[in-house]
Amino acid sequence: LAALREGGKAKLARALARMESHAQAPETAALLDAAHQAPVGHVIGLTGPPGVGKSSLANRLVASWRARGLRVAVIAVDPSSRRSRGALLGDRTRIATDPEDDGIFVRSMAARDRLGGLAELTFPAMILMRALYDRVLVETVGVGQSEVEIADMADTVALCVQPASGDALQFMKSGVMEAPHLLVVTKADLGGPARRALADLKGALSLAPPRPDGSIPKALICSSTSPDGADDFVAALEARAEGL
Repeated sequence: LAALREGGKAKLARALARMESHAQAPETAALLDAAHQAPVGHVIGLTGPPGVGKSSLANRLVASWRARGLRVAVIAVDPSSRRSRGALLGDRTRIATDPEDDGIFVRSMAARDRLGGLAELTFPAMILMRALYDRVLVETVGVGQSEVEIADMADTVALCVQPASGDALQFMKSGVMEAPHLLVVTKADLGGPARRALADLKGALSLAPPRPDGSIPKALICSSTSPDGADDFVAALEARAEGL
């Protein structure tokens, strides 16, 4: 683990590749055990349906965190083809990074045959990255109403909601709506439809039964192409990171 902290992105990339190819090896277990006992970062899960703007929003988050001097790791999970078993791994193309910047590491993963929104390697990779970086952002594959696996591994779950994607009743349904700490209406630049979606979300939250831990999810609106609300989203994430 100490060698990884000193070795930069290339060494971490090799460690992740070896972890995947030698998952049962004693050295893999030893590394993960050491990382599990030395967490330093806050894990944020970014989830939502396909096309909602998760990757573009992730780009805004990464830029903001780096501007604050925080070291950031990103795990971007993409869907796999049922025919070829391959994956485009295109989510990372929307995340602008400087190859010379050792403070940002992005890893793409194919979901393969998993249906929970994550890949098999996502959890062990998160454990390792959490010991090396201040913020670990896990972007799930595009999900529907029941894929809530991200809730089992993230400190903070943010669910992205598309404008004009349903009414208040839609937002009251069980499943993925029960997982997030933050609900984010994306594409605020669309104007009216985005504001109506936010109002519907807030209405649904006011009628939802209390959660076991007593927490109340927060509903926000933001845009990944303009400053509208992006700073508020980052502030809400940082408040969670500092409060836990």
